[in-house]
Formats: sequence, structure tokens, C-alpha cells
Amino acid sequence: MLTLAAIARELDGKCMNRATVHIAAGLPLTWVATQKEDFQKYLLQNECVDFTFRNKEYHVEFAGADIYPQGFTAAFYRLQDFKGINMLVDIGNGTMNIMYINNSRPLEKKCFTEKYGTHQCVLAVRESLLKELGTVVDDLVIEQVIRTGTADIGEKYLTVIRKTAGDYTKEIFHKLREREYNPELMRLYVVGGGGCMIQNFGEYDKNRVTIVRDICATAKGYEAMTVRKIQRNGGMLV
Repeated sequence: MLTLAAIARELDGKCMNRATVHIAAGLPLTWVATQKEDFQKYLLQNECVDFTFRNKEYHVEFAGADIYPQGFTAAFYRLQDFKGINMLVDIGNGTMNIMYINNSRPLEKKCFTEKYGTHQCVLAVRESLLKELGTVVDDLVIEQVIRTGTADIGEKYLTVIRKTAGDYTKEIFHKLREREYNPELMRLYVVGGGGCMIQNFGEYDKNRVTIVRDICATAKGYEAMTVRKIQRNGGMLV
């Protein structure tokens, strides 16, 4: 349903309601090998679909689907920057994907997925607020502080949220060190929505850590890699 809604929004932006679509999507790094084919079949379970979204009718035919590892595609445009040893970290809502890219080449055997995303940080903050202040704070407020570092709320609430988010960010770096991250020997690239946690609450060397704040970077990578593949095979795009 979410895929169809996304397709409808894309088509609406182009003033279209009918199209043949090739899906470019992703899975966590360590899931690609075992779940890629099943996910592809799931996305292509219907050859065509007629549906209504926001009171507008759409007809979509599916030409194919390509599945990529999350995170790596976000670095697609800047692979030339990955000289020497590099760690790429994609912090999403529910998972944190880790990949080594050495001299612009990803190391398939050094890919890891940790259940350590922004949602878990929100849960930790919510628990701390309830425990220390006896108050339930709307997730919207918590997410705003995580994204920007502040919000229009009382200082005592800000203090608890910032401290918990800071502790959570320290745990992220602890997880990275468990995967042999050494800031003196390698550069760190952070992509995904969770990059704001590193930027706002992390303690790191800004000269050796790059945070890609474009939350659409991974999706743009999916699209670019699929476009290249289709063009290489002689296909046409509109």
C-alpha cells in the first residue's frame, strides 16, 4: 500500500495517472542475500494495479524491480571520495547498517546490521521522561529535539531528552567500535535520518566524520543505479 501511495505521489507530480513503473528499492545490508528474491516477488505480485489515491484514479503496470543494499546507494555519487579505509553507517528508523568501503570498493564480508535506529532512541527518551519527570511527552516533540537539538519546551524536559539522546549516541559509537571502527585509522560516513543524532549529540572529529544530511540520498542512489542499468540494457525512460 505504501509503495502504491509513493508511486501515486510521483505520478501526480508529473501530472500523470497512468504509467509503466520499474521499482528501485532496498533492504538492510545483511538481509539482501537472503531476502532479495522474496522481496522482489512481493513488490511484483501484480502485473498491473488499478487504485484510487486521494480521490484520483491510477493505472500502473510493473516492468520490474531492483533491490539494493541500504546505505551503500547513498554513497553512489561520492565513491571517488572513499580512499583508504572507510566505514559507511546508515542509521534508519529501526536499523543501523554498517559497511566497509575501502578504496571505493565495498567489502561484502564486512557488512553488518544492528537493531539500533532512531525509533529505539525515541523509546529510550520516552522511558527516561516518564521515569525522571513522571510525564508522557508526545513523540513529535521528542523527534524534533533529536532532529534539531532543541524545541520550544521547558528546560528540564530538554535536559532529560538531550542527556538520553546523548547516551544513546554514545552507544551507537560503542556499536561501531565493536565492528572495529577506529577514528584514527579510517573515515566515517553517516547517512540516513539518524545522522542528526550524531550531529546534535555525538562527540567526534568533524575532520574525519562526514554526515550526509540529505535524507533522500539512499533513494536517489536506488534511482540512479536502476537508471544506469536500464540504459545499459538499451531500455527507454520517461
